[in-house]
Amino acid sequence: MPNVSVIIPTYKRANLVSQAIESVLAQTYTDYEIIVINDGSPDNTKEVLDEFEDKITTIHQENQGVASARNAGIRAAQGRYIAFLDDDDLWLPNKLEKQIPYLESDPNIALVYSDMFCFDEQGVFPDTWAKTNPTPPVVQPWILFVRDFIPTPSVVVRRECLNEVGWFDGTVIPCEDYDMWLRIIEKWSVIGLKEPLVNYRRSPDSLQKNQERLLISWLRVKEKAFHRNLDLQKLPLMVLDQCFFNGYLSLAYDYISRYQGEKARHTLKCYQQLRGTNSTYEWLWMISFPILYSSTISNSVLAYK
Repeated sequence: MPNVSVIIPTYKRANLVSQAIESVLAQTYTDYEIIVINDGSPDNTKEVLDEFEDKITTIHQENQGVASARNAGIRAAQGRYIAFLDDDDLWLPNKLEKQIPYLESDPNIALVYSDMFCFDEQGVFPDTWAKTNPTPPVVQPWILFVRDFIPTPSVVVRRECLNEVGWFDGTVIPCEDYDMWLRIIEKWSVIGLKEPLVNYRRSPDSLQKNQERLLISWLRVKEKAFHRNLDLQKLPLMVLDQCFFNGYLSLAYDYISRYQGEKARHTLKCYQQLRGTNSTYEWLWMISFPILYSSTISNSVLAYK
C-alpha cells in the first residue's frame, strides 16, 4: 500500500487539473497514490483525467461540493498520510520529501503544512503566503482560533487523526478546512515549515468572492470550536471580540445595509447569546427595525441547534 494518498477534488477546471496532477507525478518522494474526484464537472474533465488512467485513481460523482469530494477521496485512500491539493494549485517537486519525515519522526505530530508562493495570470507575487499571513513559531489551539494560517494545498495529515476527529463538514463551506484544522490541533501537534513548497493560484472564481457566505461559514466554525473547547472561552474578551464576536456585528450591519432587518436581528441574537449586549449591539438592533423587509432565515447555518 502507498504511504501517502494525494486527494485532488476538481470541478470545471479541465484546463488546469492536469497541471496539478503533473506536479504530483514530479515529486521526488514516490511512495504515493493520486486520487482525483471529479465533482460533477460539466466540461471535458473526464476526458482529461482519462489521459492519466494508469497513474491515478478517478472517482466521478454528482456535484456535491469540495467537502464531499475530499471526503470521497479520503474514503478511497489507502495511505497512512493524506495530502490535499486543489485542482488549480501546484506542488514543488520536493514537497512530500520535506514533510513526510516530520510525520514519521513523531506520532504526536498530526499535521505538517508549509509556506507557499502565490501567483496569478500576471506572475508570482513578491511576498509568500507566510509573509502576508505571519505564522507563529509554536502553533497552539487558541492561536489558530484567533486566525487561520494553515493553507490547505500545503497540508499532509495523519489518516488516523482524520478518522478520530471526523472528516470535512460540508455545512461550513468554504471554511471546512479551517474547521478540520481546529479539531485536529485540539488533540495533536501541528508543525509549520517556513519553506514554500506549493505554488498557490489566486483564481478570480474563488468561492471567497461570496463574502456573506464566507463570513457565515467562518462564524459557524468559530461557534463550533468555542462551544467545544472550554479553554477558548477563557480568552480575554478583547481578543474574542476581535477574532470572533465582532463578526456577528459586521454581518448584522451588512444585512441592515441591504434592507434585511430580520436576518440582522437573528444574527444579533446569536451575538447576544454568546457575548451579551453593548452599545454597538443596541444601536444595530434599533436601526434594524425601520427596515420594512421580510426574509426567511430558518435554514441559516448560524441558527443554534
